[in-house]
Amino acid sequence: MIVEQVHYEPPRQSAVGRARYLIIGAVALLAVAVGVVLGSVLVGGGAAGLAPAAGYAPADAVIYAEARLDLPGAQRANLRALLERFPAADADAILTEALADTLDEALADGGAPFDYSTDVAPWFDGTLAMVLLDYPMSMDPTQMQLPSVVGLFGVRDAAAAGALADELRAELETQGSTFTSSEHAGVTIWSLEADDLGMPMPMQPVGFAYAVTDDQLLLANAADAVRAALDARGGSGLADAGEVGGLLGALPVERSGTMVVNSRAMLAEMRAELDAAQPGLAEALGAYLDAVPPYSVASLAFGSDAFLFDAVAAVPEGDLQPQNADRDFAERLPADTLFYADGSGLGTAFEQAIIAGKTSVALMPDGDLALTELENVEAAIDADLEEFVAWIGDGAIGAGWDGEAPWFGVVLEAVDVDAASRRLTQIGALAELAAGQGGGDVTVTTDTVDGVEVTTVAFGASGASVMGEFSFSYALDGETALIGTTGFVEAALTLDAASSLAASERFDAAVDRFGGGDNAGAFYLDLAGLTETVRGELPVEATAGMGEVWPNLAPLDYLAGVTRVEGDRVMSRMGLVLR
Repeated sequence: MIVEQVHYEPPRQSAVGRARYLIIGAVALLAVAVGVVLGSVLVGGGAAGLAPAAGYAPADAVIYAEARLDLPGAQRANLRALLERFPAADADAILTEALADTLDEALADGGAPFDYSTDVAPWFDGTLAMVLLDYPMSMDPTQMQLPSVVGLFGVRDAAAAGALADELRAELETQGSTFTSSEHAGVTIWSLEADDLGMPMPMQPVGFAYAVTDDQLLLANAADAVRAALDARGGSGLADAGEVGGLLGALPVERSGTMVVNSRAMLAEMRAELDAAQPGLAEALGAYLDAVPPYSVASLAFGSDAFLFDAVAAVPEGDLQPQNADRDFAERLPADTLFYADGSGLGTAFEQAIIAGKTSVALMPDGDLALTELENVEAAIDADLEEFVAWIGDGAIGAGWDGEAPWFGVVLEAVDVDAASRRLTQIGALAELAAGQGGGDVTVTTDTVDGVEVTTVAFGASGASVMGEFSFSYALDGETALIGTTGFVEAALTLDAASSLAASERFDAAVDRFGGGDNAGAFYLDLAGLTETVRGELPVEATAGMGEVWPNLAPLDYLAGVTRVEGDRVMSRMGLVLR
């Protein structure tokens, strides 16, 4: 090993000052890279359609993420089309050579000893990546550790990249910092330890290390992290693990950002810590941990009128598997609904959550007392809490504005109608129990709407605490349960089909765009309607200074997405669509 220690005698700045200067050098470089790189051309190609930086992600790394700042294919033109819809965005300043001047000025104002045009642009190839090597957990706050992280900047001229790194290191050394160098896998690693950063923290690793290879500049919070990334080169890395390659192949070919998540490695660390800290806790959460697929991938792409997000994973095992279906819950919600989301198997998910929660409570300090309270609730309903939701199948939620107040509603499939009737009837009893324990008052009344009994539970101000007076209603209409704010249930029971959200061409087009048909779940957020509602309801004095805000909200149309099971994969496609 080669060790070099360089000492200088000029006036030294404080350790905190040196740390700040390091941030100017390293983090400012990161900020520069986040900008769109001018005229960059990628060299080579990475595994499974990823950038070369993916070759530095070990197979057991937790996360690999990359950004294609060169904006391949039509991505640059599409991003320009999106930015031009916002009055405050200057597409030319972001996507043309004008950006170089802006970055140079920003770096100069920050006191950086380099500029973008001269010192970065000649060697940076347009790819920015990050590797999260581990996911350390600790139930003991005094033993918390930071994850080991490596940032990678694509290099097309290693000599130029090395020259900038050397310049920054020399500048820091003149401020009293001490770097050590070591050789690993034929590459020189330079390290600055935590005590020289002036950042006293109990968590490790805290430090700074960097290296330059023929195609990457690596920045990390520990020299060991750089070594791990270098060891992954030329081997079988995360991008080659398991079914990752196949998952990546399902993403859009033309994309600007990609992420690979190794849930298997993450959960292994999580289970070990849970078992060590609280034996039995990992088992209590087993249904959820087992349902997490070993790997998942996601991407960001720019469409001509939308920011597009895709995610792909293997179908989870166990009872929490999503199922495609043609759900008609939108027929129960008004056409001007601002938010809608539906999904499959909600009852099973609720059951597993309750079981895990009860086990977790038992493992906590004073868990016996909490369990006693739970037993009192279960005695009141004459059933275990998980049985209380066992009748639920698929379901949906919706929210909106009725012209005077916000409303919220839940529409649930009753797979066991008799059980649903019993459990819904018990809601009033539970409300009265809760109000009695809190010293408040509650009123339970019933009415008939379109031949269906509707129960309303109203809490007085003393029983509602900080929320003031409020009420909610519920009803069972055949095999459909309705629960929501007062007024929602009545409206859902009397809603004309032609006036429902399901009949809205805009809603239908939004869902169809991202998969439509039989699916495992869908969501829709009417951003245009939400903006219009907020603007109309805000008092004049609150909007006085927002003259420049509204034009930049005007392009927002809606956010929508659909999740589908396709063979052995779960595919989620969503987008932020502009007008």
